Amino acid sequence: MKTLLPTDYVIYDEANDHVLQWEKNGGIIIFGDKQEALENCYGNEKVIPCTELPAHHQNALLKEINQEEVS
Repeated sequence: MKTLLPTDYVIYDEANDHVLQWEKNGGIIIFGDKQEALENCYGNEKVIPCTELPAHHQNALLKEINQEEVS
């Protein structure tokens, strides 16, 4: 079982409680490089470690990455 790491980043819009996702499959986009994530931010978005997401987003992300491990 994989866990979330503070060195993996996501783009999060706190005002709308939304995490940036892939258009094709709806999966949360994880960045291993903070600078790359910063270059993809717009408007209300900010870059945060995935471990700082609200619990419901962390749970969804854990489910997603552990499901990929099984596939």
